Formats: sequence, structure tokens, C-alpha cells
Amino acid sequence: MNHVLLSAVHLGMVGVSGLGLAGLALATDRYGAYLLGKEPTLGQRRCAQGIGWLLLAMALAGSVVVLGTGIGVTLWLGWLGMAALGLVFALPKWPWQPVVYQRTARQPVDKSIAPLPMQNTRVRRVCAGGALCAAVAVFMALLLQELAHTGAQARAMQGQAGPWSFTLEEADQAPPELVAMDIPMKTFRLRFCEACDAEIRQATLKVNRPRSPTSTGMAFMGQRWERKVEIPLPDTLRAESELWLTVVGKDASAYQTAWRMDQVSPSTVQWFEQQRKSHEMP
Repeated sequence: MNHVLLSAVHLGMVGVSGLGLAGLALATDRYGAYLLGKEPTLGQRRCAQGIGWLLLAMALAGSVVVLGTGIGVTLWLGWLGMAALGLVFALPKWPWQPVVYQRTARQPVDKSIAPLPMQNTRVRRVCAGGALCAAVAVFMALLLQELAHTGAQARAMQGQAGPWSFTLEEADQAPPELVAMDIPMKTFRLRFCEACDAEIRQATLKVNRPRSPTSTGMAFMGQRWERKVEIPLPDTLRAESELWLTVVGKDASAYQTAWRMDQVSPSTVQWFEQQRKSHEMP
């Protein structure tokens, strides 16, 4: 996904969410009269409420479809909070708000109710402000992480296995992880097109060409856009080594495709070259 489309997705989320929240506010007794300048009718409230929930659902659905369930819901919640915050600051500036008449005479103060200490009020305001700043900071950190991940997807491999289109990418750009017996492992993600996914029975991945139909590598686990696999990497891996993907459909048809390792994972190739220099691997 390019940065222009990603920016459009984020702007769409905050804009549609803000309109949805405005619709829900219009459906209430207090803010309906405030926004319209008069008391809204029952039909207007129901219409505004339905449109408000529909817009919020559209923003959430669009975020999930484009960015996936986990990241999509998280970012939508963050933008929903930002839209609500913007609405809070925009309402006092609403140009068509009803006129509030000033009282000419001061009302006597009921001294039976003790006012809150000024210090407690300031502490509460500071705490509320700190909590708001912390929420915004967490949301921006998640957003920057998502932008960084999207930038990492620039090297994602687009491919076609028979009639099915897909995207293959590293789970991260870090060097391989050493597990038991110092075996280097690398994790990859695989995403088929939404229409293709229901037709896939199994997808496997391995380094070097499979020698037989029964040795096609490790199988991807998960469904839809959550397919993931961790594969062992041979000590002989080099830039020209090939990463082979085997896809088997529910109709038993099988297709294979391959890429050079320096195209899929340059960090992995660089790590193996450094290992050879330091350990004088053949």
C-alpha cells in the first residue's frame, strides 16, 4: 500500500468517524437543540442516530478491510478518540447555536453546599490532561509503528500461483532468529486475495527447490490474512538461493513460484554473509 492511499484511509477514518459522532450528538436532547437551534423532532433524532451509527460502522469496516483486523480496529479507536476530541473543541464555536440570555440578577449562593477546594480541582484537571496526553501519545506511537510497517511492505513480493494472486512478505526485517542447536529461523506472512482465500487448502514455503511433492516445506498456519510460517534456513543460503512457495487448492491443483533470497529478505542474506566471514563457513 502506497503512502497516498494510506493517508487517504486515515483521513477517511477520522472524517467519517467525526460525522458519525456528530450524528449521534444530534440525536440527543441537549446537543440536538444546540446544533439545530431548535428542538429536533422524534423522526429527526432517529434518523440522525441511524446515520451516526452507520457512519461509525463504515469507518470501522473500511479500516479493517484495508489494514486488517488487529491494526484496523486499533487505529480506528485512536482516530475515533481524536474525532471526539475535535468535536469537543468545535461545538463551542458552532455558529448556529441558540442564544443564551444572561441573568440580570445574581442568584444567592447556597452556602449549605461547600465548594470544592481549588487545589483538588486543579489536581483533577492536571490528571485529566495527563491522561489525555498519554492516550494521544500511545495512539501516535501505534500510528508511527503502522507507518513503519507499511514502509517495510514496500519489498513485499506480489505473485500469482495459478489463478490465485497473493502477497508474500517478511514478518520483520530483523536478522534470522537462532533457536535450539543454533538453527536460524525466519518468519514470513502470506496474504491471498479475498476471493482466492476460500479456494486454498494449503500453502508451504522452503528454501531451495522442493525435491518431491511431499517435501515442499513448512505449512502456513492461520486463515485469510493471518497466514504465517516460520521456516528453517540452511547454512548454504546465499543471495542466489531461491525461496519456493507451493500452493495447493481445494480441487487438488498445485502451483509453485520462487524468488531469489536477496529479493525477499536482504537482511537474511547479509546476516549469512557476516556469519561466513566470522566463522569461515564454506
